[in-house]
Amino acid sequence: MAKVIVGITGNEKEMPAMSGIKYVAVAKDLSEGVKQAGGLPIVIPIGNPELAKDYVDMVDKLILSGGQHVDPRFYGQEKEIDSDDYSLARDQFELALIKEALRQKKPIFAVCRGMQLLNVALGGSLHQSIQGHWQEDVSGTSHSLEIRPNSRVSQLFQAGTQINSLHRQSIKDLAPGLVATAHDPRDGTIEAYESQGQQSILGIQWHPEFLAKNCANNHRLFEYLVQSL
Repeated sequence: MAKVIVGITGNEKEMPAMSGIKYVAVAKDLSEGVKQAGGLPIVIPIGNPELAKDYVDMVDKLILSGGQHVDPRFYGQEKEIDSDDYSLARDQFELALIKEALRQKKPIFAVCRGMQLLNVALGGSLHQSIQGHWQEDVSGTSHSLEIRPNSRVSQLFQAGTQINSLHRQSIKDLAPGLVATAHDPRDGTIEAYESQGQQSILGIQWHPEFLAKNCANNHRLFEYLVQSL
């Protein structure tokens, strides 16, 4: 039986710092999560938006990985914060991937920045700066989940499950066609959403790849991604 091919959007990282040498980067735990669930991960480097169709043709499912802020021009706002943590080329390329994956009706799993970008692509908006959602240590958890019953998330996680929090922006207006299925009980921040129609979409604000080794629920999330989404 052929393996499910999962495309994972790649970032760019300069190594060593200030060297001018850039590498395609994806958290190893993200690709390992796909492999351990029986899928075949393929990293998709940032490229010309015209290549989006070719990449989406190759894969069965698409993961939008974490990373930079989403440029607010794509949801009709001016920049309100002093930050250089943006990548216009990445935004443009991944928006093209999203458009093509939707056209081909291929499932999309979106993590952190990916969740925010997908919401924007579908007509939603973001809070450009939020407080209290950045934990200093990548390992470990930060807060619990409040989960909507009878949702995809409720099949994988229990109310009160502890998750990590590594984001400085969040969803403001949820895009049409999406339903919020998990929140941060501290302030109501949307922590997960899913599609209401036939298109398979699941977006989560936390980073399951950093928790999957020691958390059965986050490990099962990867199995769900590969086998069921």
